[in-house]
Amino acid sequence: MTEFIVKEIKRGKYMPGDKLPSERELMEIVNVGRSSIRESLNTLSDMGVLEKRMGIGVFVKKSNVNNLADAYVISALLDTKTAKELLDFRLILEVENAGRAALLATEKELLLMEEAIEMHKEAIDRKLPSIEADNLFHKSIVLATRNNVLIKVYESITELIESFKQDLLKVESKNKSLEFHLQIYEAIKNKDEEGAKLKMKEHLLDVTRRFEYLNHPEQKTRV
Repeated sequence: MTEFIVKEIKRGKYMPGDKLPSERELMEIVNVGRSSIRESLNTLSDMGVLEKRMGIGVFVKKSNVNNLADAYVISALLDTKTAKELLDFRLILEVENAGRAALLATEKELLLMEEAIEMHKEAIDRKLPSIEADNLFHKSIVLATRNNVLIKVYESITELIESFKQDLLKVESKNKSLEFHLQIYEAIKNKDEEGAKLKMKEHLLDVTRRFEYLNHPEQKTRV
């Protein structure tokens, strides 16, 4: 039921400020019980997607990106086009981050990258998701830039695309991702600015291709 409401908001049937159908009407539309309807409405109200107005009804609420909860809400409501634009922006940002990291990374950040790579290898061996290792690897690179603005922008983008990462697990190639991380790490360690930028670009273009395949599998894009 929660997914149904979010999907209807995403496709524009209910816009910010619009009133949702009554509980009884939603029960008829989705063919579920009242308890399920109420649970979903309460969940989305707590997330800041909906707003309950006593004696009037439930309305779609406009969210602001000012905290993690709001970022999660917005990531859940993003349409495919906007999501793709966010991935494009991430590509621009992280390619530059990798180049700067090659020039500025200290032993501390290099050790974090090595830790992330070992976590990634362990995830492969144990057949577990590698998202934690991936997050640590990319975070260590932006930390190496020594630029607080870049770090804040990166953190905001990461929160917004977190839901995409969960979806990408469905078409993830952990071995290929690890190979890219190893190549990026070696370039940064060797202070190869252009090499680090090139390998990061190849890595994130691969991620984008997987995202496109996930949303348009009929195109048979190779991943």
